Amino acid sequence: MALQQTAAHLKSFIATQYDSVSRSWHPSVAELIGVSVPWLDGPWLEPFNGQHARQQLFRSLVAAVDPYAIFESGSYRGASTRFFWQSSGKPVYTAEKNSNFARYVGRRFRHVPEVKVINRDSREALRLLHHGNHLPASESILFYLDAHWNEDLPLREEVDFITHTWPSSVIVVDDFKVPEDEGYGFDVYGSVELSLEYLGAEAIGPYRVLWPSCRSEDETGYRRGCVVLASPKTAHALAELPELRGGPDTVG
Repeated sequence: MALQQTAAHLKSFIATQYDSVSRSWHPSVAELIGVSVPWLDGPWLEPFNGQHARQQLFRSLVAAVDPYAIFESGSYRGASTRFFWQSSGKPVYTAEKNSNFARYVGRRFRHVPEVKVINRDSREALRLLHHGNHLPASESILFYLDAHWNEDLPLREEVDFITHTWPSSVIVVDDFKVPEDEGYGFDVYGSVELSLEYLGAEAIGPYRVLWPSCRSEDETGYRRGCVVLASPKTAHALAELPELRGGPDTVG
């Protein structure tokens, strides 16, 4: 058992180093290595960092909402992108600012017309999809927001634009602080925690706040937190899902 654990830790360390150095490689090279030595891509390339309860939550959201399309911010290497497409059968628009990752994911899905890779800042991608009517405001859209950042943190602007543009939308935010469950990890940028207080009442608007019902100790993988924001038109259906619970939803 000790030998197996040592081997697993070593693999994880090597995969982490590979991830760091391979970010600047040409997508075709990274794709070839990923196919030949898949464990090098690391455990974070399982959908939602290996969180099985999160995966089931997403399947239930798709069944409850029957979205017109799915939008993802932050493609990385396309693990969640593939999961979104395969579990829903719906068009998937994935925005990735890093040009190497965008090309990599574009190559992975070059034979899948339902997956569209947008090499732009996520806020700009949302505006383009809205103005081009690719995501009609009258339709139910499922948004999955990765709390990535570079010079700034775009999450509040993303949520504010979505809640004021797509009145039938559902928003899932990754790496988010889950109240009453400290076992879930979340992102902190400087002194800013990804929390309801950060998003603010204006951005959230009339959307209902829902949390994963699975306790962190029962989750698998990296155990990162998330929040689900349900529009008034979808809130009742989502509140019935066993994978979600109500809870603290006040914004300081």
